[in-house]
Amino acid sequence: KVSCIDAGGIVLALGAGILFGGVFQGAFMSALGATAGSLVAFGLAKLDTPFRRKALDVIEEFPSLRGIEKVVAKEGAKAILTLRLAPILPIPIGMYNYVYGVTSVPPLAFASGIFVGSLKPYLLDSYLGFFGKSIVDGTSDPTGDGILLLALGVSILVGVFAS
Repeated sequence: KVSCIDAGGIVLALGAGILFGGVFQGAFMSALGATAGSLVAFGLAKLDTPFRRKALDVIEEFPSLRGIEKVVAKEGAKAILTLRLAPILPIPIGMYNYVYGVTSVPPLAFASGIFVGSLKPYLLDSYLGFFGKSIVDGTSDPTGDGILLLALGVSILVGVFAS
């Protein structure tokens, strides 16, 4: 999260369901880890660091981010949650932690929006890793898999409509 290398986080999230013994446990631990990493990036942008200057440069480079910055400053966790659910964003998702850091949003509102918003993608990643392992092991449960896929589909639709 701090280095904005999102692919590394996805690989870890795919293995989280296996490592932590289930889809929900893996998603929870992934969201917890992502929130901790996001808080570090958020804090680096709050201080007078090169990260803050880079975030301010990115906001100037992308005019849409100036509007996002204003909404986040006003709406806090609700805006962060909505943006975290959005399927398409103009910059890498990890960079948003720095953008949020230059706003006046409090750390607790930031952390809650990031954590709750992270559950949707990490549920999917954790499920895919766990499902892949169950296919390899031959222990797949069609009924349970169908219910979980339906729940994930609904959460994806929520993200699309939220954005």
